[in-house]
Formats: sequence, structure tokens, C-alpha cells
Amino acid sequence: MALYPKSSTKENTETIKGSYDEGKEWKYDPKGYFLIKVDKEKRLIEAGYCKGNNVVEKIITGKTPQEVYYTILRLGLISSLQHACYLGKELTKAAFAIKNNLEYIQDDEGVISF
Repeated sequence: MALYPKSSTKENTETIKGSYDEGKEWKYDPKGYFLIKVDKEKRLIEAGYCKGNNVVEKIITGKTPQEVYYTILRLGLISSLQHACYLGKELTKAAFAIKNNLEYIQDDEGVISF
């Protein structure tokens, strides 16, 4: 029986337990970072692009995480795969908060965590 729909798993498939040590593994993206929030009234995700000191230089908005992160990619505002993964997680949490009328606070795993 396949673990995943329309796929098969080899008999000797290796299973690897994931791990992460933020202190050792997190690397700052030299292109900058994003401050993410939601506009509940407009039901939009907002990602403020900063190069430093929390000074927002651009605001990218969208109704879905994909609208926001594909725009960020097209604009060349990110240079790290690690940062891209992080953005995907946070933008998805923001969208979930909007859909379910919940509070969203960036980096707060206690509010909405996956």
C-alpha cells in the first residue's frame, strides 16, 4: 500500500528524522528580511521588505501565500533557500489566520503552528 496517493514506496526506502538547531543553522539572508502581518479588514497578507533596522522599503500584498512569495521571487528580494522556506511557512500561517479569523504574530509558534 502506498503511503502517498498515486505513488509507491520502495521496500528499502530510508526514513530520516528531521532536526533543526536555530542557533547553529539559521543564516541571515544578505538581501534583507520581511516583516509579515495581516490586514484583517482587507483580508490580505502583507510582507514588508527591509534591508535593515526594520525600515520597510517595499510592501508586497496578496490574498494567498503564493501571490506574495512568487512576487518576492520575481523581484529578486531573496537569495537564500532557507529564507524562502521560512517565508513559505510564515505566509501560510498568515493565510490560515485570515481564513480562520485568528490573530497572527510572526515567529510566534504558540499562535498558529504546523
